[in-house]
Amino acid sequence: MSRMFCQAARVDLTLDPDTAHPALMLSPDRRGVRLAERRQEVADHSKRFSADCCVLGAQGFRSGRHYWEVEVGGRRGWAVGAARESTHHKEKVGSGGSSVGIGDASSSSRHHHRRRRLHLPQQPLLQREVWCVGTNGKRYQAQSSTEQTLLSPSEKPRRFGVYLDYEAGRLGFYNAETLAHVHTFSAAFLGERVFPFFRVLSKGTRIKLCP
Repeated sequence: MSRMFCQAARVDLTLDPDTAHPALMLSPDRRGVRLAERRQEVADHSKRFSADCCVLGAQGFRSGRHYWEVEVGGRRGWAVGAARESTHHKEKVGSGGSSVGIGDASSSSRHHHRRRRLHLPQQPLLQREVWCVGTNGKRYQAQSSTEQTLLSPSEKPRRFGVYLDYEAGRLGFYNAETLAHVHTFSAAFLGERVFPFFRVLSKGTRIKLCP
């Protein structure tokens, strides 16, 4: 992927505070997120994540090609990706059999990655709605609800580029500094809006949307 191609599809994103888990603190410009010192007093509603420390982007996409960049600080636990609008915000994300992707998703990585697929129990269609790449502090992985692919990128990116091609049903991840490919999901978006997805797993971890 060329840098010129990425810039042509680049979008300016902010975070949606109405989706943020109460334990998350958003920056004043709504471009950054980290764990708060204490749980926030916020209204509970259907859009807000309550089981895991996740937040969605405020902008969603139902067509076209879109590219955004995310800076991650701290190595102890985070995930970035995308989610369909019907994501179950009240359920756990990231454990075996949970609502982290789609059951018929296939994925691809280049030869410099070590790949290991862990097949998880099948989930109902509307629970298979999140596709993400991240780390628990020990290993990198790409994850959906039915599969975890362990990744060994040649470098550990601190800035990720995420490329969504809605009509092609593809969500790709790149090292934003070198444009080296990290992982690509093939997914069914089913005509729904797709939103940028972010998860913070530990204190000291920060995620920032790059303008």
